[in-house]
Amino acid sequence: MRSIRLIWIGKTQFPFVQEGISVYQKKLRHYVKVETEEIHASKYASGTVDQWRRQETEKILKRLDRSELNVFLDENGKRQTSAGLAQWFEKQMTLGWPRVNFIIGGAYGFEKSLLPANFTCLRLSDMTFTHQMVRLILFEQLYRIFTIIRGEPYHHV
Repeated sequence: MRSIRLIWIGKTQFPFVQEGISVYQKKLRHYVKVETEEIHASKYASGTVDQWRRQETEKILKRLDRSELNVFLDENGKRQTSAGLAQWFEKQMTLGWPRVNFIIGGAYGFEKSLLPANFTCLRLSDMTFTHQMVRLILFEQLYRIFTIIRGEPYHHV
C-alpha cells in the first residue's frame, strides 16, 4: 500500500476539526502518504433525504477504483477495537493494495443499494458522531494504527 485517501462529503466547517486533522496529517507523514478528497454535498434545500443520499453515493462511487481497497464508514459497519483494526490493517497492507480509501458519507449516510456487493464497512463507535467529527476521529485512529503496528508507545492497553 502506497497511500491512504480519505473521501468525505462537504466542507470541514469547524476550525477545531480542521486544526486536529492538520495535526494528525503531519504525524501520519512519518508512516504513509495520506490524501483527502472533498465531494460537494447535495443541495439540501430541495428534494428528499433519499435523493440526497443517492446523489452523494453516486458522486463517491465515481471517484473509486475497484483495484483499491474501499472502506465505507457507517454506523452499521463492523465493530473493531483499535488493536483489532491495526491487525486487520496490517494484513491489508500485505495484500498489495495500491491505495486504501476510507469513505465518510454525508449527513444522511450512504445509499447501500448502490454499493458494490463485497464492500467493506467499518464502524468507529457505538456512539453517533457528526460526519465532520468522524473525519478527525478517523485520522486519530489511523495514527494509532500505525503506532500499534510499529510497537510505538502511543497506544496504551
